[in-house]
Amino acid sequence: MQLFLSFSLLIICFFSLADSRQCWAFADYEYEGTLQNSDKVKMTCPGDYCMTLSEQGSDFNVYNGTCPDASVKITDCQTNGVGCQKETIGSVYVKVCCCNSDLCNSSGITFQFMSVLFMTTLYYQNLY
Repeated sequence: MQLFLSFSLLIICFFSLADSRQCWAFADYEYEGTLQNSDKVKMTCPGDYCMTLSEQGSDFNVYNGTCPDASVKITDCQTNGVGCQKETIGSVYVKVCCCNSDLCNSSGITFQFMSVLFMTTLYYQNLY
């Protein structure tokens, strides 16, 4: 009986660990050329996915790391799976990327690249 209880406890612990994912939480943004980067902190997300959400508007860029939100179609990683979804909402370009390993949603180069791309777009818009 004790062996059965030990085995059951081990199985329960295994499934509890499988039902969550360690992800980065951060919020980086650029508004009219001013960059603001938050500290990255580890968070536990329910389910098996981490997510990054980037938004590009006419005068801003936002790049967030967070947990998926199943109540919104584009941020439902359980349905969308690993990879990126793109959508334009009004004049805002939105890109959501889902990944399924611990701490897979890091910031950094992607946000810097987005900022350079945004500034280049603004430059060319003002040229023409």
